[in-house]
Amino acid sequence: MNRKLRRFIAPGVLVALVLAFVVVRQSTGDDEPAGASAVNEGPKSARGFLEPPALAAKVAAGKLPPIDQRLPEQPFAVGDGTLLQKEHMDWQDGKYGGTFKGAATFPTGWVNIAGGATILRSPSQSTGVSAPNIVSEFSYTDDYKTFKFTIRKGLRWSDGVPLTTDDVRFAFEDMYQDKEVQLPWPTELFTQGDARLGPAKLKVVDKYSFELEFSKPYGYFIANLNSWIPYYNMLFKPAHYLKQFHQKYAKPDALAALVKKNRRANWVQLITYKDVPHWDVGAPQALGLPTLNAWVLSQSTENRSVYDRNPYFWHVDKSGHQLPYVDQVVIDRVVDPDALTNAVLAGQVSLASGGEVSLNKMPVYKQNAERSKFRVFTSKSFNNPLLLFLNQDYQYQNPAGAWQKLMADPAHRFSKAVAAAVDTEGISKSVYFGLYEKLGPEWQGHDPGLAKQLLDEAGMNRTDGKGFRLGPDGKPFVLRLTHAAGSPDFDPVAELLKEQLEQVGIKVEIERVEGTLFDQRKAANQIMASMAWNDGPAWASGISEDYLPASKGPWSPATWTYFTSNGKEGRKPPANMQKFYELATARKAFPPESPEGKKLYEELVTWLRENYAFIPTAGVRVTPNIVDTRLRNVPKEGSPYELDTYINAEALWFADE
Repeated sequence: MNRKLRRFIAPGVLVALVLAFVVVRQSTGDDEPAGASAVNEGPKSARGFLEPPALAAKVAAGKLPPIDQRLPEQPFAVGDGTLLQKEHMDWQDGKYGGTFKGAATFPTGWVNIAGGATILRSPSQSTGVSAPNIVSEFSYTDDYKTFKFTIRKGLRWSDGVPLTTDDVRFAFEDMYQDKEVQLPWPTELFTQGDARLGPAKLKVVDKYSFELEFSKPYGYFIANLNSWIPYYNMLFKPAHYLKQFHQKYAKPDALAALVKKNRRANWVQLITYKDVPHWDVGAPQALGLPTLNAWVLSQSTENRSVYDRNPYFWHVDKSGHQLPYVDQVVIDRVVDPDALTNAVLAGQVSLASGGEVSLNKMPVYKQNAERSKFRVFTSKSFNNPLLLFLNQDYQYQNPAGAWQKLMADPAHRFSKAVAAAVDTEGISKSVYFGLYEKLGPEWQGHDPGLAKQLLDEAGMNRTDGKGFRLGPDGKPFVLRLTHAAGSPDFDPVAELLKEQLEQVGIKVEIERVEGTLFDQRKAANQIMASMAWNDGPAWASGISEDYLPASKGPWSPATWTYFTSNGKEGRKPPANMQKFYELATARKAFPPESPEGKKLYEELVTWLRENYAFIPTAGVRVTPNIVDTRLRNVPKEGSPYELDTYINAEALWFADE
């Protein structure tokens, strides 16, 4: 095997030199540049850092070590082009202070994607830079089988305990491999994301260094290390904290008391309850959990979650600030999206983006902006527009049924007819004020005449007394469209789809369900057709791969079950689906942004489009972002991803009014 290594060194190795320059420059008495006013916020430490005022009292009382002792030997240097590309944000070193106000329908709010603690870091939603973040050194062999890591020396959990390879060993040996715990392996830790190929083999070298070895080339793993979706806790878990819930380490009486206190049935349920995934860092069970995130949960009630700055967060700017700039995040609970909109309009939210805002609310946002002291700008999106998914596995146990006859057609005439019936430009004008960009020529355009012709050819050439088409079996046919109303545009888009499909003779029934029920039906393969977003713009870089058949909208969930269970459950993929799995697996051998990775990705998306894995309902998505007028380091108008408004939160700071 080729053991040649490609090595990446953390940008933090330059921090000492940069800060030394800043300290010397300050001593000359020269005026500081605009945006660096924070150098006057207080005296600098021996290492050139500025103590956050919010922590000064604890430091003075001896309850918290001073900043020089809290930061690792090599902090991660943040500046122009580090978190977002230079063309998408005008960076300014900021100043400490303030509170982010937020509102959400669930405890965590946007903090679950704003932690800043990915293992590697590339600007925005890219993965090509792969700067060491949690680690100080990262390398891999040319065959993409072995990956080597060195943890930053002196990096600490939010409670001050050092991060070491003990935390990696605990994750592997005491969680994933423990015969009683059996915490499911993250898909990302299987070779090429395929359970059949087995998980990574861990080799702990010393206190700070470890290696992961895969059985086949797995260059895509580099993207997973950059992504905020699997995040750091697929490799690092706070062993010193979780051991109190593990039978191997805890005293029996103490463990039994904790099981009872937390109302769990046994210690296995307890430890999996306390090993909180990053999506739920605002839930009550996350209180006390040490984290690497920029903010730490300090309060979680039915009505509010509060996060305070992490004293040990290891990102710094060139002026010597320890990020985040903002001291606190407060997320108030709201009952539904309408209540969230009302909170935004009332000025009770410091920033809102993604699923929390919708373009069809743009006029009312602008009407209230000045009064509520926020500004609105638009960006492109991390998500595709709402997509229509036709479940190719629905009722697959009945291959002679109408639906399976339509789905098994190698020419995809029914799916193509549906795509031709959908007027994406009309939906864009009606729901999104015509601001969504047009789809490219590679997509099926609006052509009702073609739709009718294809439906006739597919065996749906007979109608009932009301003009609706019968199925290929001659029986009444209804397309049941299920959605969970994830944002305000779901309902109007669903109604327009119903209208457009019925114009070509397909009867449609809309079923709006709660999110948990949607997920349950998806898991049980009980959804015929659905509507949802997915993360299409982030597929090329590898940040997300929710094009998989059972992700946001199910389009072949039973074959995915077969694939992930190694054939023990689910449906054996038909020939065309087997091709999908071959392409999806082949892509995993290379880093997504490598030449090989890009070529395979193009083949994959061509397959998805030509096989109608999903059908766009509108053009390229544009979305509003709402931010407090005082905030700085905000992404620019027209930037490529709205979620960067949240993911960049550690860099946001409040200017004086």
